Amino acid sequence: MLISYLLLIASFISGVCLLQSQPILPPFWPALCLALFCGLLRICFLFASLFRNVSIAACFWRRSNATTGSQIKTLKNDGLSYWEVTSSHILNSGQFKQILLMLVAFALGFSWANWHAHIRMADRLNPALEQQAIGINGLITDLPQTTRFGTRFLFIPDQPPQQRLPSKIQLQWYGLPDRVKAGERWHFVVKLKQVHGQSNPGSFDLESWFLQQGIGATGTVKSGERLTGQGAWLHQIRERLRTHILQALPDAPYRGVMIALTVGDQGSIPQEQWQRFAATGITHLISISGLHITFLAAIAAAISNWVWRRIPYLTARFAAQRAALITGVITAFCYCLLAGMAVPTQRTLFMLTIAAACLWRAQPSASSAIWAAALLVTVMIDPFAVLSIGFWLSYLTVGALLWVGSNQLGEGKKWKMWISTQAAATLASAPILLVVFGQLPLVSPLANAFAIPIVSILITPLALAGLLDPSGYLLYGAERLFAATDYLLQWCSTLPTIAFNMPSTLTLLPAAFGVMLLLLPRGVPARHLGLICCLPLFISSTGQDIQQGQYRATILDVGQGLAVLVQTAQHQLLFDTGQLPNGDRVLLPALRSMQIRHLDALILSHNDQDHIGAALPLLSKMPTKMIWHSLPDHHPLWTEQAKQPKQPCQAGKTWLWDKVRFSILWPDPQLLASTDNARGCVLLVDNGQHTLLIPADIGIHEEARLIEQGLGKIDILLVPHHGSKTSSSLPFIEQSAPQYAIFSVGYLNRFGHPKPEIVTRYSAIQAQNLRTDHAGALIFDVGQAITHTSWRQSHPHYWSTDAAKAAK
Repeated sequence: MLISYLLLIASFISGVCLLQSQPILPPFWPALCLALFCGLLRICFLFASLFRNVSIAACFWRRSNATTGSQIKTLKNDGLSYWEVTSSHILNSGQFKQILLMLVAFALGFSWANWHAHIRMADRLNPALEQQAIGINGLITDLPQTTRFGTRFLFIPDQPPQQRLPSKIQLQWYGLPDRVKAGERWHFVVKLKQVHGQSNPGSFDLESWFLQQGIGATGTVKSGERLTGQGAWLHQIRERLRTHILQALPDAPYRGVMIALTVGDQGSIPQEQWQRFAATGITHLISISGLHITFLAAIAAAISNWVWRRIPYLTARFAAQRAALITGVITAFCYCLLAGMAVPTQRTLFMLTIAAACLWRAQPSASSAIWAAALLVTVMIDPFAVLSIGFWLSYLTVGALLWVGSNQLGEGKKWKMWISTQAAATLASAPILLVVFGQLPLVSPLANAFAIPIVSILITPLALAGLLDPSGYLLYGAERLFAATDYLLQWCSTLPTIAFNMPSTLTLLPAAFGVMLLLLPRGVPARHLGLICCLPLFISSTGQDIQQGQYRATILDVGQGLAVLVQTAQHQLLFDTGQLPNGDRVLLPALRSMQIRHLDALILSHNDQDHIGAALPLLSKMPTKMIWHSLPDHHPLWTEQAKQPKQPCQAGKTWLWDKVRFSILWPDPQLLASTDNARGCVLLVDNGQHTLLIPADIGIHEEARLIEQGLGKIDILLVPHHGSKTSSSLPFIEQSAPQYAIFSVGYLNRFGHPKPEIVTRYSAIQAQNLRTDHAGALIFDVGQAITHTSWRQSHPHYWSTDAAKAAK
């Protein structure tokens, strides 16, 4: 019975997962028709077994639905045909019934997710409204985040009668921060655009996150006026609590952590701290996480149980255990309210509520059944949860802990149980961490071993109590206790992190089975076979299939900027890095996904932040043998990163890697350049058959110099200066005559790049125009022939901006 129950839940969730992996949204009705057909078929078979043949039904009833070969022979002697007897036997078999029910569950899961996906995609911004100045009234939800350029916040607009807007919008207001607060009503004049994210190998899918959060558009505020009237009381309370923390801890280095633990706002945590938390594997603790909610609910339930048992009047009227369950659920609900009922906290609340309901029944229930029921309810309420890595990490970790607890033989020592718990959590999360991030922090079990009890049992309750303390001493004590914890984390972060080749997602299923075997009690004969099931995680292909005389050029999607990775058989070069956020968001994940552990050369073309902004975070984490540049000697980058050998870009510098020649064509040291753009490095890559030219942001005059120096035909051209009017002169285009013209630009960027007339010039010579804002990262494999693909094309999703436009 339990296995049948678990299989049905697994079938439903599999249907949801299948829908979320679709490149385009299928019609809603086919899967629903399949579910109805299988359901009706199951009902028809049930009635057929009861009424179609009285003698067969009676026989099956007497024999408890089990027919052997001798019984079939007896029935045939009674005058029944072989088909009647055999078909009745098959239709009444338990396996056939189970398969039908699993098909129904699978089709229902697919249809349920499909229905929600159609609703969510219909709530996105109409492309016709992009970049139009629109006046809207509405409510600010969630806590505004201070950014480098202003404030970012979520906004729920009142729906104007003349046009339909998405139900939730993310807005950016450039300029002074702290002009808006959660729970306030405002009138804004905004310019909106469709949700759009950069698309690169190994990087975070921002468009998927927008889908999960129900955000249908992004935009910028041009002007705003606060409206009178009542806002949302919950958001106002959270805003006041955050203000209280900021005032109580004005200069404390970890006040951002205190805000994250109490009201769920992580925007005040410095990037340097986040990197350390990620390196030690404790990021799940720095928020109102499921672990904190569970611990706090358990503490509240234990206190309630202890107090209730000591008051005879209460125990005579209501069981202390049930009072504790109610107290725990209410505590979890209130804590989730502090987090603004964020999606991750909702999942924990569902799970705790279902577990409490099962315990309320006072009947024994398998832990796997409770876990599966919570998983089912979560996916039914939020079918987009399966797109979140955090969802799988949290549920699989909890499942591993339950699996270990159910397999525990006797009671062991507390410290041994804690170690086994940490080992189980680490093993359960390891396959996902390897597949998604390609690395496994070895210090994670050690860091979590002391951070979990300190943060969850001591710091979080103390910080929550500090919200009610006007003196601020409790908040200060919690902050100082975390400072001591972070001192240990800093030591842990110096320990090594093992980097692996990113395995295929196909290795997850055998690895999950292997983890289950490894977590069995000692002495189970098949336990160590789990290691064999996990081996594919560590022996996957390196993915390096470039031969001598070939090269691969990957033009990364870094928004309004430039970053080009050129790989040969044994070497790799990166030309520019894009803006600062691209370091951790794009470059490092992409290099990790391509199994690149070091760079042989980094070229920093010129002193513009959209070209070298991410150089510092990249150099701090990626070993680099040589830096070519055209930066001034006093540039701040050299004071931070002085260890790598450096050489200025000069025309005439060449080197040969794996039968592929790299040549710097510009700048010419004999000619003076008036601007940073004019001094930019220009790189030519040539394997003797096809050429790639990366001219950075040079202008018309520099293009003319390159023509004078004998610039020949170019097969793949990174269009100079992102397609601006100051570059791509007609003589340069006619001389280079590129087969592919690549525009590295940001989606609806404020410069209007590429300019329409520049695009027309390249189209006039029959060049194939490609844009990173439309195609994502562009990958060119160059040998005797040129083949190329775009990341969006090779990894399509129904929620991508281009797919949504095509559907409309």
